[in-house]
Amino acid sequence: MSELTQLPISLWPELDKPHLTLDDVQPVIRKLAREQYIEVKEIGKSFLGLPIHSMTLGSGPLRILAWTQMHGDEPTASAAVLDLLKTLLTELSPIPLAQFNQQFTLKVIPILNPDGAKARTRVNAQGIDINRDAVALQSPEGRLLRDIVDEFTPDIAFNLHDQSPYYTVANTEKPATIAFLAPAFDLVKTVNPKRLRAMQLVVGMQKAISNYIPGNIARYNDDYSYRSFGDTIAGLGASTILIESGAHPDDPNRKVARQMNSVALFEAIKLLVNHSYKQHSVEHYFAIPENNENGIGDVLIRNANIDNGLGVNRYAVDVILCQQKNHPRQGYIEAIGHLSHLHGFQEIDAAEYTLSAGHAYQLTETLILCVERYMSLLKQGYTHFRGNKALLENQSNIPHLHIHDDDEHVLMPRRPSFLLLSKLGDHQIVILNNKIVWLN
Repeated sequence: MSELTQLPISLWPELDKPHLTLDDVQPVIRKLAREQYIEVKEIGKSFLGLPIHSMTLGSGPLRILAWTQMHGDEPTASAAVLDLLKTLLTELSPIPLAQFNQQFTLKVIPILNPDGAKARTRVNAQGIDINRDAVALQSPEGRLLRDIVDEFTPDIAFNLHDQSPYYTVANTEKPATIAFLAPAFDLVKTVNPKRLRAMQLVVGMQKAISNYIPGNIARYNDDYSYRSFGDTIAGLGASTILIESGAHPDDPNRKVARQMNSVALFEAIKLLVNHSYKQHSVEHYFAIPENNENGIGDVLIRNANIDNGLGVNRYAVDVILCQQKNHPRQGYIEAIGHLSHLHGFQEIDAAEYTLSAGHAYQLTETLILCVERYMSLLKQGYTHFRGNKALLENQSNIPHLHIHDDDEHVLMPRRPSFLLLSKLGDHQIVILNNKIVWLN
């Protein structure tokens, strides 16, 4: 992992954020527009009238199209393609600029769904999933992408996305930081020469990034989806490659996935220069382990002795905590039971502990919650607050949970992840919105 910091990808440090909008990306677009060899063009507008740009480098016969953030809440590759464009202009490029310009034409759409990016939603402002609009073309963004494909007729197409942080590589404990797919273009999953080329490129890209994240690369399911743009564009004759950016330990802004996108895209260019991708086979492609959905969570509490406050016999189970997809700062209990098949970014062996939802602190007067006061309450077993919410002022920067007077905070799936681990009556660990806090 130490080599990652040496890669030429931190060219736009201002994009090192957990989420990107058009306001974040436009200053970078303007800077690249001043470069001699890059053509920046407003190619259309979103449903709400925000501009959608393309950026083109080179004038060679092999045409490469890459689009990102068609799902507004999937920003990782938006930064990566801007890194790619800048790097191709420097001596760090894997191919001299003059040679690139003669051999390739690269067209990038850095944010296809600026409305969704602004709202931090998967869908556009109409509520339409653009990636399921390849047939009906009911969204202006979908129509725009189809028009670009028809006009540009790409030989290679990169469909760049983010995936859930909870995918793993097969049944391992490794999160799938990058997942590839050469999508099918029909129900029987025909492998014609164009799809074969996509598969061969994927193998080469996978080998390149395995130098950095050898256990964190997966292959996405290739079931045919006739409404999806990747499958549709593959059917139009482009060698289409889906790259899904996933999580990596201790990497909230997905910098590792951003880096790996850059490495993979650079490798694809190198493979296309001399056709060396042809050394790889379909068998090599299918040897990449499959992407496993929901194989990991943020925190996995194993062998917990449960006190659910219901006055029944205690029992031992596993509990896994995740974050809500549309509210990434809100942790919750995903599942309770026998979860030995799952893994956690953080794990606690709770065999010697009792797990409970903790106690509610009743607000009857103003409570200023500084760190010292909050820690004192936590050590007394208070994990949440009830009463007049206006009486609570949290100055600690530690997550807190407030519930209504007629509600109960209990250990059940879909409930907030504010939990207490005790040993022989001594409260030793709290989990506050998936954050583990040791009290001793």
